[in-house]
Amino acid sequence: MARTLPPLNALRAFESAARLNSFTRAAQELNVSHSAISRHVRGLEKRLDVALFRTVARGVELTPNGQWYLERIAPAFDAIAEATDGLTDIPAGQVILSCEPSIAQKWLIPRMGRFAALHPEVRITLTVTDRLANVANHDCDMALRYVSEGVDVSAYDEISRAPVYPYAKPGFADLDPDSLDLAVLARQHLIQEHTGLLWPMWFRTAGVVPDRPLNLSTPLDAVLGIEAAISGLGAILMSAELTSVEVEAGRLIKLSDVGVQSGGYYLLTNATAARRRAVKVFRDWMLSESEAWRTR
Repeated sequence: MARTLPPLNALRAFESAARLNSFTRAAQELNVSHSAISRHVRGLEKRLDVALFRTVARGVELTPNGQWYLERIAPAFDAIAEATDGLTDIPAGQVILSCEPSIAQKWLIPRMGRFAALHPEVRITLTVTDRLANVANHDCDMALRYVSEGVDVSAYDEISRAPVYPYAKPGFADLDPDSLDLAVLARQHLIQEHTGLLWPMWFRTAGVVPDRPLNLSTPLDAVLGIEAAISGLGAILMSAELTSVEVEAGRLIKLSDVGVQSGGYYLLTNATAARRRAVKVFRDWMLSESEAWRTR
């Protein structure tokens, strides 16, 4: 007996728009026009005689019928994708990674050439943002975020929990890392990174009681803070994975081996996306590439 199925293109348009909660993003994902997505969805609604979406101020959202339908057809698309992956040894496809600007610029992007050389058939789409990423709702396949101490990270892959150390431009304030007087460092201009007031914690860990109030900058994000340190505007506390490129190039030097732990970078992968081979190889590569930063 023949199955009664709507046109596949209409189902693909609906599933993509429903998963991404956007006709525009669905059009981008499927490489068609916005009007094509709308036409397919309206045709599907007419065939089923139900409303699958409703218009809201920010765009569209699923109706209860639309949500019910998505929950039942999405696993079928996942199964088809997984079965197709299983027929080839080549993990081709797209992986969408949402990543914070600091670790994207200072750690990930300088290494992406290595992944591209290993897997030219996998296309990495990088979304750089500080905003929360709804991985469960398929905003992206994976999200790389900084997570503060005390947050439950049991569902995440640890990328780095490297402590933060003080760094500065070579020659800054005539400070010599081999004979550094920490009391002298405490009198210098100190660049604050916006994730927390780490300098007082660092001096306490180092056993130093400053003889005057610390000269702290206005909080900057990590990338601007590193650039300020490179420019000689002060010393900064930063984790090693974010400064490795600058240290190797001689633009920054590590002033002390005293480090403090304040959090780490973690990778969260959508459970459905994790079954795709392209996502698997990229996750494995990320974990391999970051292995050194989990042991420092």
